[in-house]
Amino acid sequence: MSAVSQQPVKSLYYKITQIRSTIGMPPKTRSALHALGLRRRNQVVFAKCAPSSANTLTRVKEMVKVEVTDYKLTREEVNRARKFPKGFELIKNGTLKTYE
Repeated sequence: MSAVSQQPVKSLYYKITQIRSTIGMPPKTRSALHALGLRRRNQVVFAKCAPSSANTLTRVKEMVKVEVTDYKLTREEVNRARKFPKGFELIKNGTLKTYE
């Protein structure tokens, strides 16, 4: 027997962000966005890299921003990444103003 170790294949994902509204768009364009799971502007969804999702993305390429990643974030992780950290940060001499 051969001692070839097979490594698991990493799956790739599209990180899809809707950047334009669907107001005034044809019904086919709206249905393509709904098929991807996008409902409103600046919403982020992850889809597996597959020919079917790539075909749907070509229909709405002007309305979305697409990035290829090797991980998939949950909805909670996406929301946490968008929020600012609690509290405040002191910047030394950052707001130092001198008046004469």
